[in-house]
Amino acid sequence: MGNAIKIGWGKRSIAKEGPVPITGQFYLRISQGAFTPVLVSALVIENGSDAVIFASADMVSVQPEMLTMAQEILKKEAPEIPADKIIANATHTHAGPSSNKIGSFPSKIKFTGQDEMLEFLSRQLADAVKDAWFSRAEGAVSYGYGFATTGHSRRTVYLDDTGLREQGKDASGIAVNGHGKMYGNTNDDMFDGYEAGTDAFINLLYTFDKAGKVTGAVINVPCPSQTNENAWVLHASFWHNVREKLAAKYGENFGVIGQAAAAGDLSPRQMHYRAAEKRRYLLKYPELVAKYKSNPMPTPFERPTDDNDPGVVYDWMEFMRAEDIANRITAAFDEVLSWAGKEKFTEPELKHDVRTVKLARRMFPDELVQAEKSQYDELMQQEYSNDKDPYKELIANSKLTSRRNRLNGVVKRAEIQQQEPGITTVIHAVKIGNIAFASNRFELYMDFMHRIQARSPFEQTFIVQLVSDQYGTGSYLATIRGVANKGYSATPYCNQVSPEGGQELVNETLDMLKNLK
Repeated sequence: MGNAIKIGWGKRSIAKEGPVPITGQFYLRISQGAFTPVLVSALVIENGSDAVIFASADMVSVQPEMLTMAQEILKKEAPEIPADKIIANATHTHAGPSSNKIGSFPSKIKFTGQDEMLEFLSRQLADAVKDAWFSRAEGAVSYGYGFATTGHSRRTVYLDDTGLREQGKDASGIAVNGHGKMYGNTNDDMFDGYEAGTDAFINLLYTFDKAGKVTGAVINVPCPSQTNENAWVLHASFWHNVREKLAAKYGENFGVIGQAAAAGDLSPRQMHYRAAEKRRYLLKYPELVAKYKSNPMPTPFERPTDDNDPGVVYDWMEFMRAEDIANRITAAFDEVLSWAGKEKFTEPELKHDVRTVKLARRMFPDELVQAEKSQYDELMQQEYSNDKDPYKELIANSKLTSRRNRLNGVVKRAEIQQQEPGITTVIHAVKIGNIAFASNRFELYMDFMHRIQARSPFEQTFIVQLVSDQYGTGSYLATIRGVANKGYSATPYCNQVSPEGGQELVNETLDMLKNLK
C-alpha cells in the first residue's frame, strides 16, 4: 500500500475568440465560431511521494511547444507542481483549435497566428493544471472495464492492387494506395475485408471525494473523436456529448479525461451498413435530427437545402453518430461504476516513470526518394489559386502547401536517415494500484496496443496515444501488414517510425511496466 492519495480536477475553455485555425485535413479551415465547448481538462493524483497529472485537450494534436510552454509557466508560477509528470493527450477531434505550423501561402482571410495560439493554449493548459493541483483533496479511486463499440477499422483491403486502378491520378503528397485503402468502398467486387478488427473495450478510472461521491473519471476508448471532421466550427465531437450526459447525472463540475487508446487504424465511421445506420438514426433520434437540421453548423459556403442531398445527410449523420457513441460510452460508464464502485482505494501505490527512447526510423529507398523529389519539384511549379471566393482560395492554396510539405518531408527525412536511424520520443508509464497507464505520441495501430496489454503484468493497462512530448508530434505508426497493404496512414508521408520501431515501443513499454510492478 502507498500513502493516502489526493485528487484534484480542473478545466479551461480553449475556444479562443475570433477566427482561429482548424487543422486535421489536407486543407486549412478557419473557425466560424464554436458549436460546442472545447476544453482542456486536468486531473491530478498525488500521494506526497509521486504524482501523475492527466490532461486531455479537444484538439487534433498537442504541439510540443504548447506542452513545453505550459511547463515553463508552471515552473515559474507554481514550482511545487511536478510539470514533468503531465501526460497531455489530444482527443483528436478534427474540429479543435490548432497551434500547428500552418505554412505560408496566399490567403485573403485573416486568422490568429501560431504564436498567439500557442500563448493562449499553453496558458489554458497551465491554468487547468493549476486548478487541479490547488483543488486536490483526499479521496479514492476505483477502476474497471466494460464494453462500448466506438471505433471501426477504416482500412479496407482488396484482392487487387487499387494503386493500379488509380494510375494517372495525382495523389502525390496525399496517399499511395495498394491492396489497402483508407475509407475505401466496400461495395466493390474485389473487397476482401478490413485490415483491423474492432476493439470494444472501454477502460475506466473513477475518482471519488472523501465522502465517497464520484467526482470524475478517466475514460479510455480505442477511437479518435473525429466525428464532424470537416467542420468549420469548433466542435469537441462525441466527448462533448459524453460530458453533457455525465454532468446531467453527476453534477456540472464532474471531471472527464477523454483518452484515445491505440486507434491509428480505427475511426468512429462504420464502413458498411450505411443505409441501415441512416434508418437507425432517423427512428432512434427523430427530435435530434430535426433540431440539428433547424440549426446546422455554420459554414462559409452555401448550404444545400434538399434533405436527401448527400452533404446534408452526411452532416446530420455525423452528429447522430457522436450521440450514439456517447450513449454507448455513458451506458458502459454506469454499468462499470455499479460494480467497480464497490471497491475504492484510498492508498493505492502510485509510481510514475518517464523514459526517453529511440525507435527505429522508417527508411526510404533511393528510388522512392527520387520519385518524391520529382513530384515535389512539379508541385513547386504549380501556381497558387487567386479565386475570388476567399475560402475556395484558402482550401486550394493550403492543400497545395500541405502536399508540398509532405513530399518534402520524405526527402528531408531520407537525407538524415543514415546519420539518425532512431526517432527520439518519450514514454510515460504510471502505476496506480493494480492498473497502469502507458503513453505514446503516435496514432498507434491497434495491434501494438494488444501486444502490450496481453503481456502487461497489470490487471488493466490503459494505452494513451497522441500524448505530447518535446521531440515531436505523433505521426501514424503502422504495422508490417499495414505498410505492405499501403493506403493512407501507412505511406511514407504518414510514418516516421517503422513497424520494427513499433515493436521496440512495445518492448520498451513492457519493460517499464514490469519495473513498476
